[in-house]
Amino acid sequence: MRTARRPVAVRLPALAALTGLATLVLGGCDADLNQTDDHDAQPDVVRAGLVDLYAGDTTDPAPADVLAEGGCFADALLDAVSLDELVAAEVVDDKGQVVETLPVLDVDVAGAWVDAFTGCVDYRVAAARGAGLAGDLDAAAFLRCLDAAVPPDDVPAALVDTLTGRSDSDAATALLDAQDRCATA
Repeated sequence: MRTARRPVAVRLPALAALTGLATLVLGGCDADLNQTDDHDAQPDVVRAGLVDLYAGDTTDPAPADVLAEGGCFADALLDAVSLDELVAAEVVDDKGQVVETLPVLDVDVAGAWVDAFTGCVDYRVAAARGAGLAGDLDAAAFLRCLDAAVPPDDVPAALVDTLTGRSDSDAATALLDAQDRCATA
């Protein structure tokens, strides 16, 4: 049985903070240079992995609308970023699989990631859905609170900051604080 976790869009601020620390600690360390078990990334495997990463482990199986959003996101990302770029960004590991924990991304991949995501789903709605996983949530009240705290036009920059390890930026901090505050309001 898989453990419950929020969809990737909602988990981005915390994920980036944790992976940012891990990246600083581990540096550019890579696996054994002599290993011979690397596998080329296959588009269908990477797409499925991106859908799974997007959907998270909220339920098993994930709801159809979440899977559709994840499919849209995966297709849009793969249209914007090559498999080689995803491997270089360490989104895809040396086995050709999408990693379970998103690494800190460079600004180009992060920008493509956010563009793909926001082109497929309203971030506010995904955030409300993710916040609701922790219990009862008045989604309409959450959306009003989030909109009042963070202008929707500021969300993409906050997400890019988060994905690039700058979760302490003004935009990312405002979004994370608003999500936390609005989820408990």
